[in-house]
Amino acid sequence: MPLEDLVSVIETLKQRIRDHGGSLRQNETRTRAALIDPLLTALGWDVSDPALVTPEYRVEVGWADYALRGPGTQPSAVVEAKRLGSFLENHLDQAVGYCITQGISYAAITDGNHWQLYRTFEPVPISEKRVLDISLDSALAHECVLNFLLLWRPNLSTGKAIAANEPLLYQPPSTGSSVQQTSEPGSNYMPEPSPPKSPVSENGWVQLADFVPKTRTKPPTEIRFPDNTNSQIKIWRHVEQRTVEWLWEKGLLNAANLPIQSSPQRYIVHTSPQHPQGNQFAQVVPLSGTPLYLEGNVSSLASTANAKTLLTHCDQSLLEVLLKLD
Repeated sequence: MPLEDLVSVIETLKQRIRDHGGSLRQNETRTRAALIDPLLTALGWDVSDPALVTPEYRVEVGWADYALRGPGTQPSAVVEAKRLGSFLENHLDQAVGYCITQGISYAAITDGNHWQLYRTFEPVPISEKRVLDISLDSALAHECVLNFLLLWRPNLSTGKAIAANEPLLYQPPSTGSSVQQTSEPGSNYMPEPSPPKSPVSENGWVQLADFVPKTRTKPPTEIRFPDNTNSQIKIWRHVEQRTVEWLWEKGLLNAANLPIQSSPQRYIVHTSPQHPQGNQFAQVVPLSGTPLYLEGNVSSLASTANAKTLLTHCDQSLLEVLLKLD
């Protein structure tokens, strides 16, 4: 699987979500054909090959939408598919339950845009079983590729899928700058410097501007805005929620610059809990003291990206907004 091909597939799927999200949200079958099947196939799970994928896989308590076949008779994972825009957590117990009854190591659940993968038998709370949580419409294509390598057939079919690591960096003694090690020492190739990292202060604060959460990390504990207002964060959704609340309180967010969208088919915040095509927010979050509703069905990546969109929309510098990490 050349990574360039997977990038191309993901870019195509992102465009389909933008162009046809309205119709895909109406029907699970359309979502599967347009978004889920192409990505599974690109990851090595040819959905037309019964040796690799069994659609409508029979389990003791129902039918799983897909069983991804391992090297033996036991599936490596089941995938539960929902129509675009569905709130995945409402179907999590179903997907994990299928795996527990069958002794299957991995449970995936997706609406074609938002993908989650869980290690079924990890002896930890359900939220800590999650090893993948990413949405196509709120992440860069190459970032999606690195995350989706967990679902790559040669990786997942081992039963112990390994997450892709970030590129290894080293410090050249002559300049002291970090560059990516892409060739053997002494070669004529000079690697390009890596992009700067978001600075971390001694007390754990990082700039929102360059912050990208990693899979399976805890949310920040606080967010600090340009006027030095601090707000507590307990879950990832609070990153964007606290941003909306602060912008509204300061008069920077008002009826004149609403709604704010994360994509042509999806609102971040609006005075009505409906997206542009009229479909209801998957998770309606009314914001106390305001006439606003937040779409609460977001991943850690989406919440952080949405906060950046909100601040930029209201002409606020991302460099002046900080997150406190443990």
